[in-house]
Amino acid sequence: MSTAQSSQGSAATQRELEQRLAVVGPKDTTRGFLFGSALELVRTEGNAESLKRCVEAAGTGNFTAFFSYPVSTFLKLTYAVARELSDKHGGFDGAMQHLGMRVAPRFLESTTGKMLLSLVGKEPKRLIDSMPSAYKTAWDHGACSLTWTGPKSGRIDYVNAVPGAYFAGSLMQILNAAQLKGARATVRQSSLTEFSVDFSWD
Repeated sequence: MSTAQSSQGSAATQRELEQRLAVVGPKDTTRGFLFGSALELVRTEGNAESLKRCVEAAGTGNFTAFFSYPVSTFLKLTYAVARELSDKHGGFDGAMQHLGMRVAPRFLESTTGKMLLSLVGKEPKRLIDSMPSAYKTAWDHGACSLTWTGPKSGRIDYVNAVPGAYFAGSLMQILNAAQLKGARATVRQSSLTEFSVDFSWD
């Protein structure tokens, strides 16, 4: 990618970030473990300068797992992380999806996540059925609903200011955690804050 193309891409993502920030308010919050996962990813895949820029974007590097923090701060952090890691993951969207994939293990390892896994057992359908409840645990913002389209396929509809690629990555990692063969998750963004993630497995 040329320097001109790179700067145009950065300008476009910055404009998109500003549009997303404009639709969230002070009551829109999400949990600290999402912030922690994002910063942890930069620590492992980036460098000291990358981490510094991401911490500056978030305003701090200290987040308590199940405390609530503004979605606006999370947007600034996720965009900073995706920019820093875009070269490693095929672009901004690829980096955003990779970031989403790193969140699911963090949640499943938490006390709430472990309790959820113990309740659903090893039945993948029950694990996916729990996704809207898990969403409510993590977000005081937007909405999440599940529709099954077949025995091994379905769709999760979201309303959220964070890009759909992030949630596609998170769902993909949930499917992988359930050890489902041929798992697939693709996002369809219908507006700035509305999108669907179609999923299936063999």
